[in-house]
Amino acid sequence: MTDLCNPKSKIENSAMASPVAHSLIGLALGLIRFLSGYRSWDGLAGQFRALWRPLLFCVLLANAPDLDYFFGIFRGNANYYHQTVTHTLVWIYVLALAIWTYGWLRERRASWLSLGLLLALLGSHLLVDWLTVDRSPPIGLTLAWPFADHIYHAAFAFIPPPAKQNWAAVWSLQNLRLALVEMVITLPLVIIVLWFKRRRDAG
Repeated sequence: MTDLCNPKSKIENSAMASPVAHSLIGLALGLIRFLSGYRSWDGLAGQFRALWRPLLFCVLLANAPDLDYFFGIFRGNANYYHQTVTHTLVWIYVLALAIWTYGWLRERRASWLSLGLLLALLGSHLLVDWLTVDRSPPIGLTLAWPFADHIYHAAFAFIPPPAKQNWAAVWSLQNLRLALVEMVITLPLVIIVLWFKRRRDAG
């Protein structure tokens, strides 16, 4: 079975979507869960001011699997651990359950709906990466690790991967264009949620 923490099993530039796609999907899921119906833009703005903490938490959690970059930085290669342990279903379930348990112990009122939201937020990250174009073998994610080392990747992947070979590439014009493409793909999800949440007066 593949050792996910062995650098020989890792590529130098594994594919991933940028934080733009992950953040907007996390925001859309947060709005579904926390935003009440509204009738005016002022009402919507007021709810955003009141809900900024849980919405920010949703955005951060949707990006959480990419924390593996920080561990790689200390090895001199940000991709050293990328798309390894934190990009598996086991890690998703363990982290979601840990956060849910912490909430239950602190508030004594964590619901199964909250656990579902946590799983959806973390799982959305894997879904987006699964749909991201990957041209560097091994192609895809080892979602079932440590039980299996099969690599999963969508045959119809359509999200373009950003360049991240070095800091200059990360902040390149090419990546700005790709971030705009991701926004075009995922921002409509936020707009659709806002549209459905808006209350319309009868008559």
